[in-house]
Amino acid sequence: MTDQPYRLLLVTKSTGGIAEYVRWLVKGLDQRKFEITVVCLSENSITFADELGQVPNVKAISYEMNRYKVSLFSDARLGFRLTKLIRSGQFDLIHAHGSKPGFLVRVAALGTRLPVIYTPHAFAFHAGRKGVAKSIIIFLESVAARFTTRFLTVSAGGRDLAIEHGVGKRTQFVVVNTGIDAEVYRQPVDIPALKAELGIPVDAPVVGSVGRLSEQKSPLDFVRVAEASLKFKPDACFVWAGSGPLEAEARKLSAQLGVESSIYWLGQRSDIPQLLHIFDCFLLTSYWEGFPLVVLEAMAAGVPVVATDISGTRESVLHGENGWLAPAGDHKALAGFVLGLLNDPKQASAFVQKSYERIDSEFTQEKMFRDIQQVYISLLSPTEENGYR
Repeated sequence: MTDQPYRLLLVTKSTGGIAEYVRWLVKGLDQRKFEITVVCLSENSITFADELGQVPNVKAISYEMNRYKVSLFSDARLGFRLTKLIRSGQFDLIHAHGSKPGFLVRVAALGTRLPVIYTPHAFAFHAGRKGVAKSIIIFLESVAARFTTRFLTVSAGGRDLAIEHGVGKRTQFVVVNTGIDAEVYRQPVDIPALKAELGIPVDAPVVGSVGRLSEQKSPLDFVRVAEASLKFKPDACFVWAGSGPLEAEARKLSAQLGVESSIYWLGQRSDIPQLLHIFDCFLLTSYWEGFPLVVLEAMAAGVPVVATDISGTRESVLHGENGWLAPAGDHKALAGFVLGLLNDPKQASAFVQKSYERIDSEFTQEKMFRDIQQVYISLLSPTEENGYR
């Protein structure tokens, strides 16, 4: 490579798992090889840009973007700002994260001959999207694929979904699974004290989840699993950390089913690595995911997992080997697996041990950073020995 670092532009949403991924990326890339600028979009963009700007040799700026709605005026204004930035001659490579940033960046980079990498994290034409909206998104993604240098997907399932819908060619795709710093989730925690703080009986088995209270994560199914499980395990407590638009509806359903006293809605928490340690079982009820980071976090924290059998999840949880998988929406099957783990500590322990092994061999941050850097360098300096092949 050249003596000067490559100039990398990252464009990203500023919340949720995507923000966490980018936060790790800017801290983990080799700063001798990359000079990084980050454009932070959507809500929390100013705070996120301020945070990333504290990382040595990282420049971060914030632009306004509504990630939930298409707005002709505001999206056109954002597209103009991105076009001006990308065409300023300051960058050698662009990596966009998330559906709307990914589309706008690829349009803005047209004609520049800059390599553009797109990581959707979860394609917007996922299983939960139906009808005309899904068809429009597939059309737009298939058009944008023509000027995408690489799709860097976080799961093989994401790659396969795109190809199945005619978005991109297989040769455009590289899969790099998300990795985590497992040691963050393996620090000692005073479990009785944390349970007491939350008002959870110290001896109660805890089934927990972490995520946005949204259609995707299906907190209503979480409540239904709780109701089915509590019939046979009445001392169990169910815990959800996170907030979102379905919170009121989930609370209402728990009251209708008579289980509101056994479900703890914690809202947003900043102590997830510690909170996971009070869980005896992690329950994921999502209908679609890219590659759910929180499942890896639970695995690293030593919590056995019961999850829906969806793309991404099945790449970290191998059914019957380090957890249980059930069809999305099948709350009775999910409840059966939850009860199986709560009633069989030996099985739960075996799943935990296998999850530790998978985390340490397949899902480390070091591996993720190395693989991503290889993709970058393969596009910038294809002949370099450590380039991606």
